[in-house]
Amino acid sequence: MHNSVFAVPVRGEWLVHAPLHSVTALVNAPAVAALADGSGRSLESPLASLHAALADDPVHVPQPRQGDLSPDFLGLIPTRTCNLACVYCGFGAGTAPAGCMELETATSAVDWMAERMRELGRRTLEVHFFGGEPFCAPEVVDATVHYARAVAAQQGLLPRFEVATNGVLDDDRARFVGDYFDTVVLSLDGPEQIHDRHRPRRTGGGSYGAVARVAHLLRESPTELCLRVCVTRDTAPRLEEIARRLCDDFRPSVIDFETLQPTPESDEAGLEPPDPWDFAAHCVRACRAVEQSGVQAVFAAALAETPRLSFCPVGNDTVIVSPDGRVSACYLPDAEWKRRGMDLDLGRLDGDGRMQLDPRAVARVRALATDKPRCVRCFCRWSCAGGCHVNHSYTGCPDTYDDFCILTRIITACHLLRDLGHDPCADALLEDRAAQEALGLRSTDCLQNWERADG
Repeated sequence: MHNSVFAVPVRGEWLVHAPLHSVTALVNAPAVAALADGSGRSLESPLASLHAALADDPVHVPQPRQGDLSPDFLGLIPTRTCNLACVYCGFGAGTAPAGCMELETATSAVDWMAERMRELGRRTLEVHFFGGEPFCAPEVVDATVHYARAVAAQQGLLPRFEVATNGVLDDDRARFVGDYFDTVVLSLDGPEQIHDRHRPRRTGGGSYGAVARVAHLLRESPTELCLRVCVTRDTAPRLEEIARRLCDDFRPSVIDFETLQPTPESDEAGLEPPDPWDFAAHCVRACRAVEQSGVQAVFAAALAETPRLSFCPVGNDTVIVSPDGRVSACYLPDAEWKRRGMDLDLGRLDGDGRMQLDPRAVARVRALATDKPRCVRCFCRWSCAGGCHVNHSYTGCPDTYDDFCILTRIITACHLLRDLGHDPCADALLEDRAAQEALGLRSTDCLQNWERADG
């Protein structure tokens, strides 16, 4: 049986998960034993049917990118500077140079992307803006959006724009964003007291009032509003409350929970990542708490609809252009890669606006998507796909599960149980710390090793 068939314990039962076969089932121990040793094929249905489905060759195997670069979107970083002084900032905004991208750099990147999409037979020209805070370079963003729309029209493409922003914008800017951007990822960490502690202005004072006003304006616009919430050890127990509050106040399309990534700034501010067991339980409950309002609350690493090789732009042929014209696969500052001994640069836009990509660099970055030894034995390998390459799945990272792995495993299992209609089983798991540990710390999930794996 294929080595991407997994079995994880759930309080005396077993969750069999084969994402490459689009098969998930909850079975008892005799059934999982029969599936593992092959005797299930001679038994009565439905076990024989399940065994047959798992014995077939997988049909949804993600493949590494090959050939010429085929990016899903173009990423632009208009500036690395920011108007906030977030106490957990991992983007180097506090020490970033004050400059911004030359407009010619941005338009050259758009020209290259449009031509590439036309060559690949694609129908969409997709541009994402990252920072710093992108709107600290408003002229670059405005001109690029209008230019990309014109180029898309000339090339017969549909333009699509997404931006990650802190939301400290004036009303005119917010209306522009709502009218021209398809998706806005807005950082909003909770009620005023929480948000202002995490995300103060660089000039002093909190930013919640400005962000809340902009969130209301965006909600009344055509854009899809996604609220990104950074969760700490202090705020994890309040996730259900935070989710309901954000849902009631702003009616976003999506609420995305992310755990704090420790930085020197967050350490100095006394913020810690959440306890993984605590976060998993409250995250699952928060996701359920708002679904009746038509809001999707997610922990992105636990999304399991489509098998994937990579969780982030790295390994997906994404082209991200820095203010100086450097072209990379990641929007994090290069100092973060170098800290891990990584090189994620792909090339650069030269002085004449030509995209110069190094095929060896492209091959090197693509290989990262398949080089994750820790993930091979984990039932989340095709959904979490190792998380962030820089902060979590870097070359030489420990081969044991860390807190990110643990919480992702528990949340994913609960989501799969919900999809099967077994909410009571998920609820019982979240109330049983021993059962969570048996699942979260299991050394291998591979079906053939189901009896030998230690918890």
